[in-house]
Amino acid sequence: MSAPGGLRGALAAAQAHRAAGTPFALALVTDTEGSTYRKAGALALVAADGTRTGTISGGCLEPALEALCQDAIARGQPGVAVFDTRDDDDLLFGSGSGCRGRMRVLAWPLPGPGDALFDALLAAHATGGALSLAVGVEAATLGALRFDGTAPEGFLPLRIAPVRRLLLLGAGPEAPPLLRLAHTLGWETTVADHREGLLRAARLPEAHALLALKPAATLEASPRAPDAALVMTHLASADLEALRALSTLAVPYVGLLGPPGRRDELLAELDGTQRAALLPRLHAPAGLFLGGEGPEAIALAIAADLQRHFHAPP
Repeated sequence: MSAPGGLRGALAAAQAHRAAGTPFALALVTDTEGSTYRKAGALALVAADGTRTGTISGGCLEPALEALCQDAIARGQPGVAVFDTRDDDDLLFGSGSGCRGRMRVLAWPLPGPGDALFDALLAAHATGGALSLAVGVEAATLGALRFDGTAPEGFLPLRIAPVRRLLLLGAGPEAPPLLRLAHTLGWETTVADHREGLLRAARLPEAHALLALKPAATLEASPRAPDAALVMTHLASADLEALRALSTLAVPYVGLLGPPGRRDELLAELDGTQRAALLPRLHAPAGLFLGGEGPEAIALAIAADLQRHFHAPP
């Protein structure tokens, strides 16, 4: 199985390097102007052996990123690089990307000055929340970190979005392809189904957790609400149980698999209070209309709608 994408992949790689005692550097995009491949808050890392996890561009800036990180590791101090692709000289004699943007990237070596940033990222991940911080970007403050909600002169405020958590209530034929997409995008997934035969680890290797429970029991046992829940048991009684339980929980995105007629029949079984609580968050039928049919097409449509939802402006 390939490594997960996104922030989840970067955190996993960093944990592995720390456990192995391998020096590495965390690189963070602090601010951008114009058109850039990544935006403020994007994270990557480079180990002392040159292994890189994550990207800041389509490939044109990665050699410079690796050099920045290797220099930070060698010096034991934070470093900074500004990549400016806005003029014609860069197009002809520089990166050649043609992106027409400017990006500032800071790198912190670990062990060393970057430990505070990594520990804060792990703490935020453990709670499922975003990490808000301020980063020193001027010569006198370069690489300094503040986590107290203030951004004095010489600091830039930043928000690093959390790893998204997805709950699949049902392990039917759409689950395996959807889990593969979620893994690639770096989401953390839990799959629950009372039919234990569907929960074979070999069938669902990308799942973070497998729970042999019915929907209500799953939601009751969850320590915190997921960012999105998909109701996809293909059983009317189990889907109805899930909708009733979800109507009382603060899950921002509730997706329901199945055609509009089935959706309307299930909603008719809810009481008025349950419907009112659920409807503003309900996406049914789940997924963007992309065309096609079958489990893979349905999984792609759902993943596309979740990506849109997770990255919608606040």
